[in-house]
Amino acid sequence: MSLTKEQLQIIDELFESGGDESTVLQKHNISFKTWQQQLADKDFADEIAARMESSKRQGQIILSKYVPFAAAKLVQLCESENQETSRKAVLDILNLQTGLKTNEPVLPEIPALDPATASKLLAALAEENSKL
Repeated sequence: MSLTKEQLQIIDELFESGGDESTVLQKHNISFKTWQQQLADKDFADEIAARMESSKRQGQIILSKYVPFAAAKLVQLCESENQETSRKAVLDILNLQTGLKTNEPVLPEIPALDPATASKLLAALAEENSKL
């Protein structure tokens, strides 16, 4: 069974309103019971799920453009004179490196650190640990 024009409009408005169900339901004069029935309809639920996946994918694409900038900024922050800023940047880089390898990658993988940079990061961590 395919979706009606009204159902497609409702889904469009639901996404355009940022998920504000009550506003959409009021606008279309839909009761909560009817809404629950629509959500239980496989075609309706599948369309919402497909649009949610599309939205997630769009967000991932947008974020992926900024990964190189964020990585470069973190490396710069590692050399900050503020020890806490430097320490947090080092930890964030290490978390990015390990997080992308252990979890399903959501963003493109960040290239491996060269030995010199990795050595600086480890030295900064060791220096911070020795102060604690």
